[in-house]
Amino acid sequence: MLNTLSILLPIFGLIAAGFISRRTGVLGPTAASELNRYVVWLALPALLFDIMAHSHWQALFLPAFINVYLLGTGIIFLLILVWRLSQGKHLADASVDGVAAAYSNTGYVGFPLLFLVFGASSQIPTTIASIIVVCILFSIAIMLIETGLQAEKALHLRIKSVLSAVFRNPLVVSPIAGVIVAASGLTIPDSVETFLHLLSDSASPCALVSLGLFLASSRSEKPNNSDNETRVAWVLTFTKLAIQPLLVAALAFWVFDMDRTLAMMAVLLAALPTGTGPFMLAEFYQRNAFITAQTIMFSTVISLLTLTVLLNML
Repeated sequence: MLNTLSILLPIFGLIAAGFISRRTGVLGPTAASELNRYVVWLALPALLFDIMAHSHWQALFLPAFINVYLLGTGIIFLLILVWRLSQGKHLADASVDGVAAAYSNTGYVGFPLLFLVFGASSQIPTTIASIIVVCILFSIAIMLIETGLQAEKALHLRIKSVLSAVFRNPLVVSPIAGVIVAASGLTIPDSVETFLHLLSDSASPCALVSLGLFLASSRSEKPNNSDNETRVAWVLTFTKLAIQPLLVAALAFWVFDMDRTLAMMAVLLAALPTGTGPFMLAEFYQRNAFITAQTIMFSTVISLLTLTVLLNML
């Protein structure tokens, strides 16, 4: 548990730094949204481009692992999406909630935790999981959000607007650009590499501080239906920490012919708490981020216990 706590403690620290900064007035009421815009337009695109441009695609070709984690992520996303739509929620809000239930914090928790347990052999599976949640899941969610936001237009105008918005979104364009660079064999100059690393290294810290800022603001200005939204956050948290790893375990051990160590890595990655990605989406599209923020907090705190139990079982 101490090892897990040492990995999760910096996350709590950054969220607390944002929370305290807002409550003490060091940062103003627009700080959360402005800092989040920095992450979405600069830091995260740099990170996505850097990951894709430096991915060794032959080493990343682990078909069974890809199938298991992609299915485990996609099924959870679809289940929550359908559930929230059945409750009358807007497609954009339902999509954000779906991401919150399926988006593992591979960057801040996954890499150090799996390295601690499995050593250097965990880096490739964790990279694959990161690409699935940060690139594929994000892109699908963005397309659905844009579709929901353009719903009132005629079909041909809706398709045109959605495609235009999606391919102007930095979170979609940057990984595509990274793939093009990787496929072309181009060498990125050292100065550009330094620029990308400086930006990408700030993505997670800034997103966590932004989350703390938002939580401080939402505490003083709770939405009218905050109790219901808190219940939804608990459902998403349970789905993320219990249902998703159980689903991935079933796929890994009984459906696909996977190496046992890879299967255990997949389960552990699925059991990680929710990352900051869905919060960034909610803020960027000006949706209600209260549920997402609470899900990130609840899942991060509770994962201290669930990850410890899972590590002992594995």
